Amino acid sequence: MFPVNKKTNGKIKVHRKVRLGFLVGGLMLMVISANAQNEPFNVILQRVNNDLQTFVKDKALAEEVTSHLKNLNADGSWQDVNYTDAQYDPLKRIKDMATVYIRTSNKFYNNAELHSAIVKSLRNWLDKNPKNKNWWYNDIFYPQAIGQTLILMRSAKEGLPSELEKALIKRMIRKLKTGDGANTSDEALHYLYRACLTQNKATLDSAAKYLFEPIAITDGKEGVQVDGSYYQHGKQQAIASYGRVFTGNSVNAAFYLRGTAYALPKDQLAILVNYLKNTFLKTIRGSFYDFNVRGRGISRKDSLSSGMGGMVGKIKLFNPGNAAYWDASTLRTSGKKPVDYGITASHNQYWKSGYTLHLRPAYTFSVQTASTRTLRTERGNNENILGKFLPDGATNIQRSGSEYANLMPVWEWDKIPGTTSRDYPDDNGATVLKEWGIPGTTKFVGGVSDGIYGVSCYDLNYDSVQAKKAWFFFDREVVCLGAGIKSSTKENITTTVNQAWLRGDVLSPKGAHANAKGERWAVHDSIGYIFPQGGNLEISSKAQTGNWYRINHFQRKTELKHNVFKIWLNHGINPQNASYQYIVVPGINAAGLKKYNRSMIQILKNTDELQAVKHTGLDMLQAVFYKAGTLAANGLSLQVDQPCTVYIKDLNGKNPTLYIADPAQENATISVLLKLPGLSKPKSIDCNLSAGAFAGATASFKIKE
Repeated sequence: MFPVNKKTNGKIKVHRKVRLGFLVGGLMLMVISANAQNEPFNVILQRVNNDLQTFVKDKALAEEVTSHLKNLNADGSWQDVNYTDAQYDPLKRIKDMATVYIRTSNKFYNNAELHSAIVKSLRNWLDKNPKNKNWWYNDIFYPQAIGQTLILMRSAKEGLPSELEKALIKRMIRKLKTGDGANTSDEALHYLYRACLTQNKATLDSAAKYLFEPIAITDGKEGVQVDGSYYQHGKQQAIASYGRVFTGNSVNAAFYLRGTAYALPKDQLAILVNYLKNTFLKTIRGSFYDFNVRGRGISRKDSLSSGMGGMVGKIKLFNPGNAAYWDASTLRTSGKKPVDYGITASHNQYWKSGYTLHLRPAYTFSVQTASTRTLRTERGNNENILGKFLPDGATNIQRSGSEYANLMPVWEWDKIPGTTSRDYPDDNGATVLKEWGIPGTTKFVGGVSDGIYGVSCYDLNYDSVQAKKAWFFFDREVVCLGAGIKSSTKENITTTVNQAWLRGDVLSPKGAHANAKGERWAVHDSIGYIFPQGGNLEISSKAQTGNWYRINHFQRKTELKHNVFKIWLNHGINPQNASYQYIVVPGINAAGLKKYNRSMIQILKNTDELQAVKHTGLDMLQAVFYKAGTLAANGLSLQVDQPCTVYIKDLNGKNPTLYIADPAQENATISVLLKLPGLSKPKSIDCNLSAGAFAGATASFKIKE
């Protein structure tokens, strides 16, 4: 309340001290206001700077920089860098030099010679103004690397010359492309760098907006899907390829902007956390990705190494409610805890992307397929040249996580694990002939799941080979069935069971050593394989040769030779109704496999019309109906009026549960007639299925007496 002077007849008169107080207070408010305006920029800048130095190994990086300095030309260029088509170098080298220059713990800290080299090499970059044939380097990597270098040098005792920094900031400017999923967040990241360097609010507004724009669910558009999978380059599964970029950028953005006016909104935080917990992190076993989620990146060296670094640790700072989960993930992916640490059993059927992920503490098993609703795994920029069969039921089977890491150069690419295909005389038959955007060829692709168990199917019709393929997922085992295999080509048709690093002995009895039922079996690297009907089984443990260049023209041509375990079934030439059965039992040795109770698995049907498996130990039935029909066996009857996948839990109980889905995503209702041992009379159910974005999802029905 302002003071009143009685001599002024009640009129307000401000004293000199009060006027002075207002003047000082106003100045203080102006200072506070100015600081508040600058504070987001400074805070974010410091967070980025600290983040860029996380996990830096001073000695190793100093050795690299020593080599860079030694080979630097007088004009600031490097002889071994192709500036007409520059990729990561030279900007990566310059950023490395800036990193060691500002670190007090590094021998190059504040080194005058190094400072001169940084300035010279940056000026050389400006003068040459390199361009790459791939837009990604020009519009994403170059401005990001420049921004990171400038942020590092801002904290140096002797920074960059002002005119050089301004010119480099100007060079960072690119027109931001919106609505492009992970690519949008990639570009918005260097907008964030530039905003903080220039303290430009409008640029920061745009950066924050578009960094978070991809954290949304819009059916069919690129990005996170309603089933928790991820699309990029059209309707192509990209969970840990572009999905990894999306995840990294989103987490970094939320980390940098936390506690500011630009913090990630709660609804978008929920989407990000759900994607991380229920999809992305599940695809990593130990520190290695499932090869089915890496897209064309499978053809890059070290592409299966997850390199999580501190990403998961950052999430805790803006999502502390799930701290225990994030801690377990960090310990598991860093190798500080075993690969099964914190793992709980789950089964995810991603009906939008044709991907199935079955997770157990003892193993990970996934399947990738393509349909007419999705795109096949892409070849692009001359990467993934031989990945023709990757979306044809490829199965990733992991125990340690590293079973396939860096094995791809010597893979036989027409024998990708899980696939049924032509056995070409060489790998040229596995060449993807067209770059980008090849659609799938079949509509009956999908499965049913209760979140713990499930069944998936793939109506293969590709490269002149047809087959009905199905996978039945339980706890200790996965049952793999194939039927109606036909082809009129000149090559043998094979179904590959696995192709992984050879580790230890391969145990497999032959001929008379098969069991009394004629079953064959094999054990390798703590994974058992049982073949209930035998079949023309072939196993190889020989060395295979190849190089990275043959699958990716950006990789080296150095010839490699590795010992490979390969196991497959040969269906011969011109099969017309061939079939296969095999059971994968991870986490077992030969002695354990001999004791394994195979009688719990009853393969009831394996035809081109119906495939069905009953698990007596779990009291469940799983079936794939490729056409309307009836399954009758062992006192039960299951009849459906449309093609579908069905799973019945508590099969012999009084209140079983029916799970059902339409892999073709065409039917609104499927009628089911059930006669089960635990029910006194048959039950008829009209199963109403979801439509729109949820077509193909599982519907469940509790069956009561």
